[in-house]
Amino acid sequence: MKAWPVRIAALIVFGVSFALPAIHMPGSGSGPQFFPGVMCAFLASVVAPGEVLSSPGKADLQSFLVVIGGLVNYFFLAILVLSFWRRLVRTRMVIGTLMLPCFVATWMFFAASKTTPLVGHYLWVASAILLMVPDMAALLFRSSPIAAKHEDTAAPTPSGRGSGA
Repeated sequence: MKAWPVRIAALIVFGVSFALPAIHMPGSGSGPQFFPGVMCAFLASVVAPGEVLSSPGKADLQSFLVVIGGLVNYFFLAILVLSFWRRLVRTRMVIGTLMLPCFVATWMFFAASKTTPLVGHYLWVASAILLMVPDMAALLFRSSPIAAKHEDTAAPTPSGRGSGA
């Protein structure tokens, strides 16, 4: 499996998810509110951490859950950057595994705030999973990118069995 076409597809889906409506929150007076992914990312990466850090001990659980959910964006970018080095496959897998509790925190926030995820959210999750597919496939098929690289460049060894020599 060629890893880079899959990673580029993941990056495209990730980018598109920010332009689409990601959540629908119950309205407060003026009706329901729809937030695009870019607004969710801003709230989760800038506003909520500021609120949690500015009032330690006073921030509510929902703000904390939003901050944890927002870490997925940083993890995604870290995995993408670490993809340039084949030897860091285990590091990428650890970071990918760390994304799972972040998704759970996001869904806990949705349940607590009666927020409905929309297409942008689903694409955001799908892009993170898609980014991990090449590394998971290498792990499942026991052919790490490192081993595959060495197999391609290894010199043939002479063998007396079955070669007719």
